[in-house]
Formats: sequence, structure tokens, C-alpha cells
Amino acid sequence: MTSGLHFVSLPDLELQIMKYTDILLDLDDTLIDTAQNTRETVKEIYEDYKLNDHFESFPAFFSFYHANVSKLWVAYNNGKLGKDDIQQKRFGVSLSHLPGMTGEHIATINADYIERIMQKEALVDGAMDLLEYLAPKYKLHILSNGFTEMQYIKMESARLPLSAFDNIILSDVVGVNKPHPGIFRYALDKARVKANETIMIGDNIDTDIRGAYDSGIDQIWFNPEGKSMTDFKPTYIVKRLSDIKAIL
Repeated sequence: MTSGLHFVSLPDLELQIMKYTDILLDLDDTLIDTAQNTRETVKEIYEDYKLNDHFESFPAFFSFYHANVSKLWVAYNNGKLGKDDIQQKRFGVSLSHLPGMTGEHIATINADYIERIMQKEALVDGAMDLLEYLAPKYKLHILSNGFTEMQYIKMESARLPLSAFDNIILSDVVGVNKPHPGIFRYALDKARVKANETIMIGDNIDTDIRGAYDSGIDQIWFNPEGKSMTDFKPTYIVKRLSDIKAIL
């Protein structure tokens, strides 16, 4: 067994390889290293807009910012916050309390942030190699909660080959977000494939993995940090993208 690969169950791998025809792939922090790209972009914003005048250090500001934005994304993924809300509040929740920080100033910072992060190039280690391995064997489909006006540019900046994917399915087009079963049904219909012929690869246990699990789709949880298990067992867990080759 490949080092670092953790099977939750032990199905016959040869049968499993024959079983799947299609793969649903999350984009952010599964293929694109959004965590690194975000940190780099927020640091640029921190320095260029002299936020050090208000915060003791960049790590202190980033921790505050990240906690606030994470709450926004949870609300968005659960359908409690709209796309425009998350775009407008991304920096607003972290900066609006500062003296002299107007709504117009925050909007300028937010627009600058969006423009910058779309140009970042970092991929998760092994992402390109995995795509090259999977593409000849399976039909690949991106399934992302990201925004249309950003995701295509981000993929191009990171040099992900758009031609490798049969479909790029984005939640703001579908109208519901992962983990809602509606977006998984939409993906299956779009791909013209059955749930039992499909597997989902993603890093987010709640949106990617639980969403697929609840929709009857097998899952590979990309879990590089070794996070603890939740109340259900994913089909597979891997710490490295390269470990997926031993499954598929």
C-alpha cells in the first residue's frame, strides 16, 4: 500500500477501477493552492494599503481576516449568504471598524484583491501530475463553489488545461452550492453518468465529501493536514494527491 494512503474501507481495487467512468474534482485547495494564493495576496494588500498602521503584524491581521472570511464562506456554502454579499463583506468585516476606513475605500481594496488573486499561479503539489494521469482514463469534471468571473481566470493563471475537463460546473451558474444535493444531481445529469459510476475528489469534508456522500457518490477526501474524522466515513482518505493513483 502506498505510504500516506489511508483506506477507510478496502474494496477490490481492480473492480473499483472498472467501476468509475467519471470524476468530479473540486478546484480550490484540491487543484489550485488557494490557501497559499490567498495568504500571498492578503499580504500584498496589507503592505500596499499600510494596514500595519492598524494591526500589530501581518500574522495577527491574517488570522483575524481568515477567521472572518471563513465564516462568510460557511454561510455562503449553506445558502445563507449571497455571492454579492461575500464579495462585498470579504474585507468589510475586518476593516470597517478602523478609523477613516470608508465603504468606498473598502470597495477599492476588495476589487484590488480580486484582481490580484486571479493572477496567482500556485497549484497544490502533484495537481498537474494527477490530471495527466487521470485524463486518459476518466472523464473529468470540475465542481466548484467558486465564482464564474474568477474561476476560469484562476485556472488559466495556474496553467490548468481547460481541455482536460469535460465540464466546468460552478455553483453560481447552477443556483445551489455544494453540499446541496441539487448541484450533485446537476453534475451527474450534465455528465450523463450515474452516481455509482462517479467519484468525488475534494479537500472540504463538509461541502465536497459530505455532499457527495449524501448524494450516493463515492469520495476521496484529500486531507493533507490529517484532520480528524467526522460522523461518517469517506470512501477513501489521502494525504497527498499522488496517493490517488493507487486508488484510480
